Amino acid sequence: MFKKAIILLFGLSSATFANTPIRHRVAMPKPDLLATPAAIQERVAQVLTPSQPTLQTESVLSSVSHFSAAIANDLIEAAKRHLGARYSRGSMGPKAFDCSGFTSYVFKRMGITLKRSSREQVTQGEAVTCKNDLQPGDLVFFGHGGRNSKRVSHVGIVTNVDAETGLFNFIHASTSRGVRIDRSDDSYWSSRYVAARRLLGVD
Repeated sequence: MFKKAIILLFGLSSATFANTPIRHRVAMPKPDLLATPAAIQERVAQVLTPSQPTLQTESVLSSVSHFSAAIANDLIEAAKRHLGARYSRGSMGPKAFDCSGFTSYVFKRMGITLKRSSREQVTQGEAVTCKNDLQPGDLVFFGHGGRNSKRVSHVGIVTNVDAETGLFNFIHASTSRGVRIDRSDDSYWSSRYVAARRLLGVD
């Protein structure tokens, strides 16, 4: 009888011990695994959303501005290398130019293709309606009758601008003296100013 009791107790203990691993084989979902999709989404959102978007935008705009200014400076320096070149109707350089031939030649050095005549070039790029907003590298157009007629017959490249007064200097191939730099407040040019266009930094 005593032996049967011991065997019975041993059997119950063995059954309990044997059942224990079975109970733990059913693994419960881990909290970390359940949270993973949400954690991934949050991280993606952090990557896609800059922590300081305003500052980053300002930085990009500043970089673009400096880049455009550098190109304008290179363009003007390329134009100045032809100071004194003679004027010749229909010529596109490098020893002689007409006005639109000169602008086409210089801009081509920067990888920008201009149309052949000043009347066609005034349709390219973006309009600069206020002289105070002019920048070096902008094209300026002139014609008989000035803004009233809007008939373009001459074109030059802005070299520098006074932002307060809107006065500017421009380099161009003049019919009488060849490639030279003139001032916008010269009575001859101020009365003939028609429009300005910007191509640098414009898609």
